[in-house]
Amino acid sequence: MTLATALRGDTSRFRENTLPAIRAAIAAGADALAVDLRTTADGHVVVVRDPSRKQDWGLDRAVGSVELAGLAVLGTDVEQRIPTFMEVLAEAGRGPTPCSLLCEVDSAGTALAAEAVVGEHGMSEHVSYTGSIDTLRAVRAKLPSAATALPWEQPHLPGPEIWEDVRPDALSADYRVLTRELVVEIQRHGYSVTAWTVDDFSEMVRLAGMGVDSIITSNIGELVPLTRHGEHTAESGPQEIPS
Repeated sequence: MTLATALRGDTSRFRENTLPAIRAAIAAGADALAVDLRTTADGHVVVVRDPSRKQDWGLDRAVGSVELAGLAVLGTDVEQRIPTFMEVLAEAGRGPTPCSLLCEVDSAGTALAAEAVVGEHGMSEHVSYTGSIDTLRAVRAKLPSAATALPWEQPHLPGPEIWEDVRPDALSADYRVLTRELVVEIQRHGYSVTAWTVDDFSEMVRLAGMGVDSIITSNIGELVPLTRHGEHTAESGPQEIPS
């Protein structure tokens, strides 16, 4: 089964990484959410992407140099604002089946702060981290049991030193480099495969037919019916793993 992962919520209807976008994606049937985490000057983990801080929020300073109270006044109302990670976790864990979270972090410090919140909400089994390779190396050193997803954009597998340093649970690949053979090879070694960022429906069908474990999309409303009903074309079904 291929999981449907909403990139920063339902951004077709709401501003990315906001609570309305998160709720709408969950209501649409998303299995997981891909969100961006940063730490404020006073140590709170918030959900915001660096490029959007200026574009969407008019913030001309790094999030890490601003206290939480300073971020809270940037929104137009209580909903349309930069939320805390705690609020997003609460939304993700609200239903009978928690919605998983793939969290892009900028540092091991942000991951450490996030893990403290994750533990308080009992969501450890539903949260994983991604980021640059150097960041993931640091995360692995600080959080040896945390789930991680290694980002990748090359048409070949990472070298053994990267696998050994990061010890990821998943390879999070640019969908354009994925082939059926590469997906099978990755899964044969015990890793799951996430494809990003897939907004074209025909590509969703192709990748689901390859058997990728998760698809990240900005068009969650199109992806969910596909993954729910298994309309994957003739390529779908169990894959034969070469010996």
